[in-house]
Amino acid sequence: MEKYVYVIISRTPTYTGKIIRKFLRAKYNHASISLDENLSQMYSFCRLSVSNPLVGGIIRESVFTLTMGVKDDVPINVYRIPVTSDQYELISKFIYDVYNDAEVYYYNLLQAIGIISNKKHALYKTYICSEFVMKALSKGGIQLTSLEFYKITPTDICGIMRKFIYYSGNIKDYPFKQNIKTKDDELFFCKTGLIYEGVHTVSHFWKVMSRDRNSKKGRREF
Repeated sequence: MEKYVYVIISRTPTYTGKIIRKFLRAKYNHASISLDENLSQMYSFCRLSVSNPLVGGIIRESVFTLTMGVKDDVPINVYRIPVTSDQYELISKFIYDVYNDAEVYYYNLLQAIGIISNKKHALYKTYICSEFVMKALSKGGIQLTSLEFYKITPTDICGIMRKFIYYSGNIKDYPFKQNIKTKDDELFFCKTGLIYEGVHTVSHFWKVMSRDRNSKKGRREF
């Protein structure tokens, strides 16, 4: 029986999303990968909390996190990619390994800035959203472009995966979505204080920059 993985390209309703789209002159700013049609197992690299766009990493997304819990008229493109059972398992394993890694993967804010200037800034165990999606597919042996993954934007993916288009429109009208809240959603929308977020942000940037120093010493990316 043929299996599928799903790539979701979205126009998120956030200020950071608007900034990204403005600088890239693009319609979309976010990429996710899902292991099922109903989008209940979407994974990506982005902010970890609704209240703090500066602290990011891998997150299991849902319709609620993608719409920030307040808007459901979010434009998306869904691409359905056929895979073998072995490819599906390899992609799933990569995603779960990154998601459950004890060392923790972070969002590569430096690369997000670098993509605007077309410069690579690889850090140990970090990704941006579009890079992670393309990496996951490559782990299953799916090579759709010769471009280096760090150069690829969500809008680029729309062109690369044009032949796999499955749905284009508002997420609220996607016929297969499941509006099921998970524990990840609860953590994403958990309200914290300004002091906590300030300390958390400083700590997060210190950890990311520590990985930058380690990368310069020759430490390899996962």
